[in-house]
Amino acid sequence: MASCISSLGHDRYSSNNFDELFNLPRYKRYLDFTSHEVNDQLENHSNKRLKFSHDDEFVNVELPCLKIVAGSVYIPKDNPKKPLGEDAHFILELYQTIGVADGVGGWVKQGIDAGIYARELMKNSHTATYDEAMKGHVNPKRVLEEAYKNTHSKGSSTACIITLNSEKSSIVAANVGDSGFLLIRKGKIIYKSPIQQRGFGCPYQLGNCKDNPSVAHEMELNVEKDDILMVGTDGMLDNMNDSEIEEIVRRAIDEKLKPKELAKKIGNIALYNSFDRFADTPYARASKGRHKGGKVDDITVIVAYIQ
Repeated sequence: MASCISSLGHDRYSSNNFDELFNLPRYKRYLDFTSHEVNDQLENHSNKRLKFSHDDEFVNVELPCLKIVAGSVYIPKDNPKKPLGEDAHFILELYQTIGVADGVGGWVKQGIDAGIYARELMKNSHTATYDEAMKGHVNPKRVLEEAYKNTHSKGSSTACIITLNSEKSSIVAANVGDSGFLLIRKGKIIYKSPIQQRGFGCPYQLGNCKDNPSVAHEMELNVEKDDILMVGTDGMLDNMNDSEIEEIVRRAIDEKLKPKELAKKIGNIALYNSFDRFADTPYARASKGRHKGGKVDDITVIVAYIQ
């Protein structure tokens, strides 16, 4: 949860109920939106076949085609007034796309629950991903643009959308703010998305503020089989050092953990660190002495195995 609200609001206001948006039962402390898409649909597209002529005979050649298999965990911080927290995310394995959002907590001073905006933004991103897929490859920035256009609740949110382009063996991402992702290969972090912020605790944000999807940082990275993509809100990123994440991932590889199991391990350590007043965390270092230890926050972790 970021605390700073960017100025110059200009969007239309309305509100949406979480249960209506996701058609999910209300949970008190633990929410898990792990995708339950049937992987049979993915298996049908997991390999491309080329047929060519050789000595008047046709030969089938199978080319490997990557896919992602993902799982997630969401741990909202204890707040009786906001039992759903301010984070939201989605996993759409059929179209190899995932996204996270983190409602900006500074809106509470105006009596606004920014989590409602974040959940509506992710619902609309999920819908926009379907529409994008009909055009060919999913473009994360266009997904954000469409979702932003159709999200009218009060508040604002960071956002990160990532898709796998299996034909190019790459991931394409669009990120606004201080949510983000790590690309891990053989237990080592080889890429970490940069933070977009105007100052400490004041990230770029979509919604009733001056930012829009044009500020999104777009990235494309080559990926390989067995790479791990880890996506999270700042509740994870502010409370976990790279070395901690790498150690947990290496153990997960050895233990052959599933994506959801690894996500839970990362989420639990981030939660533990958030309550440690003496922990050496990225949040404490970024504050330059203004804060010590971890930061109590909503925690979202998505783990996607590239297979």
